[in-house]
Amino acid sequence: MKWKEIIKLKPTVVYGNIDATPFEVGYDASRLDMLNKHIQGLMDDGLIWSGSYCLWKNGKVFANAAVGNMAEEWQGRSKFLPDTLFELQSVGKIFTAVAILKLMEDGILYLGQPVREWIAEFDVDGFKDITIMQLLTHTSGICALEGTVVGDDRSWSDFIDEKNPKDSWLNAVVRAGLHAKPGEKWLYSIIGYSVLGEIIERATGMKAEDYIRDSIFVPCEMNKTHWRWQGTEELVARYNIANETDLQLLSNAKKSGWKELAKATYPTYDGIPETAGGQMSNCSEMIHFGKMLLRDGYYNGKRVIGRNALEYLWTNLLGEKVNDHTYGKNRPIMYGAGVPIYSKKVDLDKMLSENTIYHEGAGTCMFLVDREEDFVAMFQTSFKKEFDWNYRAVMGTASIIWSGIK
Repeated sequence: MKWKEIIKLKPTVVYGNIDATPFEVGYDASRLDMLNKHIQGLMDDGLIWSGSYCLWKNGKVFANAAVGNMAEEWQGRSKFLPDTLFELQSVGKIFTAVAILKLMEDGILYLGQPVREWIAEFDVDGFKDITIMQLLTHTSGICALEGTVVGDDRSWSDFIDEKNPKDSWLNAVVRAGLHAKPGEKWLYSIIGYSVLGEIIERATGMKAEDYIRDSIFVPCEMNKTHWRWQGTEELVARYNIANETDLQLLSNAKKSGWKELAKATYPTYDGIPETAGGQMSNCSEMIHFGKMLLRDGYYNGKRVIGRNALEYLWTNLLGEKVNDHTYGKNRPIMYGAGVPIYSKKVDLDKMLSENTIYHEGAGTCMFLVDREEDFVAMFQTSFKKEFDWNYRAVMGTASIIWSGIK
């Protein structure tokens, strides 16, 4: 759909609770009108079923809205509402990063620490020099996301013993070998965040998911945020039915009960920490988390993490010699502890404030935190087909949101 058609659209919008008007926080309300039309245009083009967003600036939520329908009615709900729960996908990696930073400030580990000091399987040639920081920044060289390394589709899961995943997965990661020398290239690795989850478990004596819930979700009052497999009947009733996989899960749920919809939407193995993503949440609860990040680690007077630890999110840990090599690219990238750092000099596919940190979730959603403008945004534009990534839905949505800052 072209621009002259988009601006004529009249979307039906469902509004949630807000604390202030856009004018009161210094935001151009006309850009929210453009944002709603943009989402409607994506729907009319058949790319997405729905879109939603929540925006917070200068201490107040000033926009909280949803547009569109679920792919299919579920427990009496057909419209996407502001409180509808959706899967965060890889946005959840930032929780893992903050959990690691919390353990560092508690003196348990440090970012330059070799992973082999926690995981003996890594004490072999090639792997012994990998550090926790390199896992956080996707520069460890271990198996990258399938399809992202041109000409090399190997997967660590090819080497796992599926009858005993808990005791074989770390050896499987090592057997798969490296895509690059540690510290040499930025290559997006999902399994690297599961390794971080294993470190969290060995450092805390708890399941990594429980540690993240108790130390981050609970103090941030993210009361509905959870991993899909933890879904209760009340929570599952609020799930978004967004794509082909969700529709299949819903079909199973109609035959076998609501717990079918609580199953993970992607393959998981018992015993492997689910710390690369997979949480269910909504836009407003993610704003709680962003508010904590911008208030020096405090949420409503409760300390979650210290300001010095959070500085690692906004510190480019890669220097100037490590480039992004995914999909055959070789371009500069700035990366903090678990998140990209936006720079107009190196990132030309969206328009944000300098040094905004963010994370995309499989093209389905994005979380962004802007210290300069005291601004947090969370939006979802889930594709009907999960892997049909589209610039307009992801980067275009972020650019529109940032265009309203006065």
